[in-house]
Amino acid sequence: MFVSDASTTLTPLLNHPDDAGPDLSPTQCAAILPRLQQIADQRHDGSIEPVLRRHVDDARQLVVVLQFCVEKDVDLLFG
Repeated sequence: MFVSDASTTLTPLLNHPDDAGPDLSPTQCAAILPRLQQIADQRHDGSIEPVLRRHVDDARQLVVVLQFCVEKDVDLLFG
């Protein structure tokens, strides 16, 4: 795994294993949400590659899940 010294509000998500690990709290979800929303909302001029399109769609879906976790005050569960 690549470890970076760069700091971002996405760190709890980026350093999290996909299939296990600690849950993300509503507070962590709220911290991640604005930056992920910015990424998901970026305009992509012209047609984009299918892989990039899939990643953008996944980010948009994750935004919905994070919003739900914040609104309902529940953890985001992994696994």
